[in-house]
Amino acid sequence: MAIRSLVREDNRTPRFSLTRGRVLAGAYVIFGVLVFLAVLAARFPYGDTISSMIAPFNLKITYQAQRMSPPLGAELENVRLLSTADPSGQPLIQSSAVRLAPTIASLILGRPGLRLYAALYGGTLNAVIRRRADLVGLDFVLDRLDLAQSGPLRQLGATLDGIISGKGSAEFRGPQISDDNATLALDGNSVAVAIMNGFPPVRLGVLKGALTLENGIVTLKDVEAHGGDVEVTANGEIQVAPDLTDSTVDMRVLLRPTADGRARFGMLLKMLPHGPNGGPFTLSGPLMSPSIS
Repeated sequence: MAIRSLVREDNRTPRFSLTRGRVLAGAYVIFGVLVFLAVLAARFPYGDTISSMIAPFNLKITYQAQRMSPPLGAELENVRLLSTADPSGQPLIQSSAVRLAPTIASLILGRPGLRLYAALYGGTLNAVIRRRADLVGLDFVLDRLDLAQSGPLRQLGATLDGIISGKGSAEFRGPQISDDNATLALDGNSVAVAIMNGFPPVRLGVLKGALTLENGIVTLKDVEAHGGDVEVTANGEIQVAPDLTDSTVDMRVLLRPTADGRARFGMLLKMLPHGPNGGPFTLSGPLMSPSIS
């Protein structure tokens, strides 16, 4: 019995050693790959990569400082996205901190690509940017952006409040907006908009809908608002001009005032071309001052 026991133990030992050796070898390989990726990421030209991606679209970025962001990537501080065609130098987007990391395809295959995480207007933006020939693709998720903190909206004269989230994608082919395509699924809460001086903001409440951009036209499909001063359903198009203030709108909007809305805006409702029960209203003409019928 003792001899048989010794034989069994001797037969098991090589198997155990072989298994342990394979585990250790696998661990070394994984560690080596991680070190290799870390070295590549540390040397990755973040600024040059993103600048080369957006330069054909008359865009550039500026930032105050860059530091490493473990495990892979870098963090840029006080980032501003600017239009090189705008002499005013007003930023299109600005963020206090943007984290960048190369995609696996960019590290291994050399295909330009970045993962991006940005603090934006009190919320966050997560995105993946890829460059393919003359096309830049973007997949993004917006989470809890505060409309009241949006500088570009204030520059357009829009007075908005509320929290907006959404997700979508975009393809940029040239510096003109007519060259680009995009889709956005929108989800907002506590949204309010000031539509006329001297009147309080109209509370829209929960806002949901889908927007698409194609051939320079933004299409709104079943954009709805509930739980505020009015129940709203909007469908239509916005023809986007190079100067956004020159854009035009052609939209049909169905309004159903709530009891609170009638109490707060009874006088304003009487100024409309017809009562809310008369069917949808048509907005047409300049985006900033459309006619209503």
